[in-house]
Amino acid sequence: MTKFNLDSLPKCGAKTRNGKPCKRYGNKVNGRCKLHGGRSTGAKTKEGKLAVRINALLNEFTWYFNNRYYMKIKKSDMHNGILAYLELVELTNMKALELKDEVYKIVEQYHVELEMSKYYITMREGADALIIIQSALDHYYKDTAAQHLYFHVYTPLYPAPFFDRLEGSKAQQDKEMQILIRTAKKKGDYYTGRACPNTMRKVLIKAP
Repeated sequence: MTKFNLDSLPKCGAKTRNGKPCKRYGNKVNGRCKLHGGRSTGAKTKEGKLAVRINALLNEFTWYFNNRYYMKIKKSDMHNGILAYLELVELTNMKALELKDEVYKIVEQYHVELEMSKYYITMREGADALIIIQSALDHYYKDTAAQHLYFHVYTPLYPAPFFDRLEGSKAQQDKEMQILIRTAKKKGDYYTGRACPNTMRKVLIKAP
């Protein structure tokens, strides 16, 4: 099934070896030129857009001083980070079962701004502010299976003070479903297996 109409596709436009723009049209599958891939659609995520701004720099000293010395964080980014924090504060009064996806939605939209501003907010609001922000960030990173926290799927982590869910993160639920499917294929649908006793139970069993 074709996804793109060849009659409506623009020409590639990439610069060829002879210096002229490529006049090929995209293909039916993805709309891109077979030789050049077509024009870039540009960065879509916040992280990607930040990278594009830095990639355009030719002076490493500018990058260093803007990031480490002058701390040129946009006022709009700082403002959004503070607003997101205030929204998270309101959610701390809700029970875990009532939260649903509110925390995820806030952090999904403002995780970059929260990372930018979390220590600024902490310096003015105290350590509790950092605990709230980091709890929300970790909640989001676990749900999205972020690489730096993906190991939580394989080993227990002491739960965050806020926004922790009894049923675990989305990544943990996905892993649980994988295990259930694999077990069903090997042992059948109703196989339960033998549960290993925890450390405390082992001690009680050995006690005279």
